[in-house]
Amino acid sequence: MVITACRAGNASDDKIFSALKKALSYLSEIDYSQPAPDYSQPILEYVSQVLGEPDPFLEIKKRSNQIGIKLASELALPFLEKATSEKDRLIRALKISLAGNIVDYAILPDINADIETRLAQALDVKFARLELEDFLVQLDRSPKILFLCDNAGEIAFDKILIQELNKKAKEIIVAVKSGPALNDALLEDAIEVGLDKIDKVKVITTGQARMGLDFEKMGAELKQLWEEADIIIAKGQANFECLFDKGLGIYFLTLIKCAPLSRYLGVEKGSAIFARGETK
Repeated sequence: MVITACRAGNASDDKIFSALKKALSYLSEIDYSQPAPDYSQPILEYVSQVLGEPDPFLEIKKRSNQIGIKLASELALPFLEKATSEKDRLIRALKISLAGNIVDYAILPDINADIETRLAQALDVKFARLELEDFLVQLDRSPKILFLCDNAGEIAFDKILIQELNKKAKEIIVAVKSGPALNDALLEDAIEVGLDKIDKVKVITTGQARMGLDFEKMGAELKQLWEEADIIIAKGQANFECLFDKGLGIYFLTLIKCAPLSRYLGVEKGSAIFARGETK
């Protein structure tokens, strides 16, 4: 993560080594009792200090958004229109949201490399756990939905899912990060892809500039809307790692992107889940 963030900010090797030393010193002192995203933000702050740049991913996020908008229109929407039923359409929208991870620069720095082929493959993602029945029942009740976003770029794909959910929802609150956290989406990213232009959608921030979410320290606006929401959907692995064992009744939508989590959950790396957090 340090090397990727430094290179995103065009750092010299000397600056990369300096940031690495600070990160390794920090990692030698922690007790590893918390989810991995809890330790990411201090490390990213070391990178920002070394670079003298609070958001080294700024330009990359803008490029990711533009790539996401283009691919969502040209490839994802046609995939959605092939749906044969309302349920199939929702499953396809969930897959589209997940497929947005292909424009996640933090995982795959060369986001231009054969991206159309990779998107087609991503749209065929397999669900290790797909819990739709109870979700569909709740959705039919015109709920108020809270949607926690993940990365810039992929929010162009999340937009398609949000528009599908919006057909039945009373209101959808979309939460993005309050400040730079790797390449996570900020308010300006949500505006760039047009999330704020969707009817019945309100865009807010989490009150935190960090990967994932610290449930105990969320912003006041998010906390109030969290309590009011009928359905909460948390997108991405960082949100999953921070919240899945809290007994909060959240629906998690994520790819399982690393071997440790794959082993812990007993599911195949690269598979997807759409499931409530209390599921064993």
